Amino acid sequence: MGVHSMGRTIRFLLSRDDSYHRRGYWVVAQAIRVAGIEVVLGGIQMPRAIAETAMQEDVDIIGYRIMQAAPKIVVTRLFEFMKDKGIQDIPVVVGGIIPEKDEILIKEMGVKAVFHPLTPLETLVSQVKAIGETSIYRSG
Repeated sequence: MGVHSMGRTIRFLLSRDDSYHRRGYWVVAQAIRVAGIEVVLGGIQMPRAIAETAMQEDVDIIGYRIMQAAPKIVVTRLFEFMKDKGIQDIPVVVGGIIPEKDEILIKEMGVKAVFHPLTPLETLVSQVKAIGETSIYRSG
């Protein structure tokens, strides 16, 4: 039974920037799925593909795991592509290795939450659920 808000299950797109550090990606996907949120696995995607997948899959929230790329650059590009597609209202959360200065900057740009490797899974899941429910409420 999925987490429903307004009769609909939250759809969460989870994408990543590289083929390394796979375990954390799968652990996060499983934890979110167990919490009743539908996970759309984007796999390794650059910002343009993330925006395209988010639109095609009609997701409520986007999760971008960044380990290798420069957060400031890829998040800027992601928001540009989302705006081009008219989906700039979909909330974005970011996880991975995010330097503090970049975390401050991407939050100012509109990222709703930033998760680090040591963020407890329960915290990550509860925040994703809250952000996703807010997104469904806004679009529903």
